[in-house]
Amino acid sequence: MAIDSGGRTGRRPGSGSSRDEILQAAREQFTEHGFKGATLRAIAAQAGVDPGLIRHFFGDKAGLFTASLELPPEAVRTVLATFSAPSDEWGVRATRAYFGLWEDPETAGPLRATVVSAFANDQALERLRDFLAATVLQQVTAHLPQDDPGLRLTTAMTHLLGVAIGRYLLQVPPLVAADLDDIVAMVAPTIQHYLTGPLPSAAAQT
Repeated sequence: MAIDSGGRTGRRPGSGSSRDEILQAAREQFTEHGFKGATLRAIAAQAGVDPGLIRHFFGDKAGLFTASLELPPEAVRTVLATFSAPSDEWGVRATRAYFGLWEDPETAGPLRATVVSAFANDQALERLRDFLAATVLQQVTAHLPQDDPGLRLTTAMTHLLGVAIGRYLLQVPPLVAADLDDIVAMVAPTIQHYLTGPLPSAAAQT
């Protein structure tokens, strides 16, 4: 019997590199088209794999979506480590750590996909809320002054997110052109005030 030594056709074997390529393609597709607009077929085509391999790794589009939004654990630890420093350094450290995630290609993809999809899809928004509650709010508020620590932290977070959207998603020219050190120097004092400064009397009494 003759042995066929020719190259195989069809889908790639389930290698780790294929999984990474699928995740990268998924992040780009979800960022560009949102959860509803992105299709497994388009993601598979961009990654150069058969759609069946996506189902093998992730089950369905929802499973792939969830996996594509995961940040590396060390990235989350970097941000949380901010609050082990002296409290008068929190503003600078938190601002630099957060924008550093957007500057790093490894973490920028999941962040972009998360934020863009959260504005267009309830599932993404719910997942973002769950992530913030489990990994940020719960662990950080214990370190903050106890006059409404939740308000302090969420105000700081939304301020940072707004600047990140302007610089990295909308790409507003002055923000894009600015040096990151200058942005940190401008934003950090306000973040410091949110985290440790006196609250307005009405907020402090709630």
